[in-house]
Amino acid sequence: DGLGYYTPLRSLLFDGNLRVDNEYAYYAQSASSFGGGLRVPGPIPEYSKYTLGLGLVLLPFFLLGHLLALGLNRFGFAVEVNGMTWPYELLYCLGSIGLGISALVLAYRLACSYFGQSSAALAVAGIWFASPLTYYLCLEVSMSHAVSAFLIASLVYLTVTKPWLDQWQWQMALGGILGLAAWVRPQDGLFLVIPLLLGWLGSEAPQSQTETVAPPWRKPCLPACLRALVVIWVIALGLQIPQVLIYLWQYGGLQRIPYLEEGQARGYGGSFNWFQPALWQVLFSGHRGLFIWHPLTLLATIGLGLARRRLARLRLSFALAFGLQVYFIAAWWCWWQGASVGGRMFSNCTILFVFGLAALWAARPGRSWLKVGLGATFLGWIWNALIIMQYQSAMIPPEAPITLAQLYQNQFRVIPFFIEHLLKRFTQG
Repeated sequence: DGLGYYTPLRSLLFDGNLRVDNEYAYYAQSASSFGGGLRVPGPIPEYSKYTLGLGLVLLPFFLLGHLLALGLNRFGFAVEVNGMTWPYELLYCLGSIGLGISALVLAYRLACSYFGQSSAALAVAGIWFASPLTYYLCLEVSMSHAVSAFLIASLVYLTVTKPWLDQWQWQMALGGILGLAAWVRPQDGLFLVIPLLLGWLGSEAPQSQTETVAPPWRKPCLPACLRALVVIWVIALGLQIPQVLIYLWQYGGLQRIPYLEEGQARGYGGSFNWFQPALWQVLFSGHRGLFIWHPLTLLATIGLGLARRRLARLRLSFALAFGLQVYFIAAWWCWWQGASVGGRMFSNCTILFVFGLAALWAARPGRSWLKVGLGATFLGWIWNALIIMQYQSAMIPPEAPITLAQLYQNQFRVIPFFIEHLLKRFTQG
């Protein structure tokens, strides 16, 4: 997927079009020269089915890579200035990592203002290393998930902390962020529900007064809320027009977008089944179930429930946003999210998970409860590390189903299996 997101940007800047066949051919040739070929596992496409949004968000980092390539080339290093050599990839991927970490920083600041530093720091530690974001912040960084987490974290943070109902510049900022988020991953558009509810109901003030928030005693003002939401929605919707035009030009109709054809082409009847979503499987299946592969996200969801008394409005908006993501993913024909390390499409909920987990660790006073949280976080790290080792050593197939029993059994034998696998490859090499 990383190539699918990256190549349209390179093609647009260097070739002046969006054809990606020459980029894919270049990567296929360069990979095969090193005895690989995994970077282009299938046939070379003419156009990328992925949106251009991720490339645009990471454009500043791509340009830094271009400057680095120019500098190295000027000083005699054998680095091609073609948009496909390592300086471009390095800065592009570092940009993705930096934005993903920024999402965790925003999540920490929001959680800290409501639950204190200790609970917020422990929650961030858990979500950083034991959530859907982990793998896509450390290994598959060229994919869209870290950037998606940042954009949604920015949207939620500004919605809660800024007086956007009264100031048009914040409304425009929220519209731009939501629009970019939906351009990167269309499912992110569902997070509009958070400003919708908090604009109507208001949001609770944090314990810390270091943040500027809309007063919790604000009386519901539906006209002001509607005006602000119209501005946000118009800007966000307007940012989708370029991608719609790109798809129309590439495929001749929106219904022919590969994402909307894949379900039927693979025998599932359609790409979305809105009336029979796989809700239980998405959350509890051994085949990439969110709460099974990332148990700390279940604790985070419980934490949101515990926050209902003091933070009823925030809890309601966050829970509904998470529920919409669950429903959307469960309705998709590929509800297991393809070749995925757990529920990767839930990475956009990072700030919600941090908030919920911090609420859980702040639910009871005293250090003894924080010690419980520290123990649970450590176990979450170990569990997630073993899952990643299973995936990397091919104990878990990239897309084929895996049962809950298989997943648990593998966890107990993954370390010796992984060591044996590495030794075999080393001796054969």
